[in-house]
Amino acid sequence: MSERKIVLAVDDDPDILEFVTSVLSPHYDVKTGSCGSDCLALAESIHPNVILLDVIMDHLGDGLDCLRKLKQGSATRDIPVIMMTSVNEVYDYRSQIEASFYDPDRWLDKPVKADTLLKTVDEVAGA
Repeated sequence: MSERKIVLAVDDDPDILEFVTSVLSPHYDVKTGSCGSDCLALAESIHPNVILLDVIMDHLGDGLDCLRKLKQGSATRDIPVIMMTSVNEVYDYRSQIEASFYDPDRWLDKPVKADTLLKTVDEVAGA
């Protein structure tokens, strides 16, 4: 039997982390963090197959700052990142990211349906 792929989910909302874990844990080894610094430390230590990353955590651009640092890091630059946000109508983060060098691999709008979450992670993880 092959090893399960690792998904790192990073969000400051414990309900989101609980939801993501409940949906993905039957299929993946799910690790969680609650801020950008958690994400960076865990990404380097466990080298997950996919990172689910919230846009707004400690401060307005925490997820975007974290994405930039991940893509600049030699140990983390190749890890696929799925950005999650519930503020697309208020803030146009997509234009900020898509106009930059540091594109996420996918975007998910919160709230996300369980089947959409699993399908997106499967596609990005190559499951």
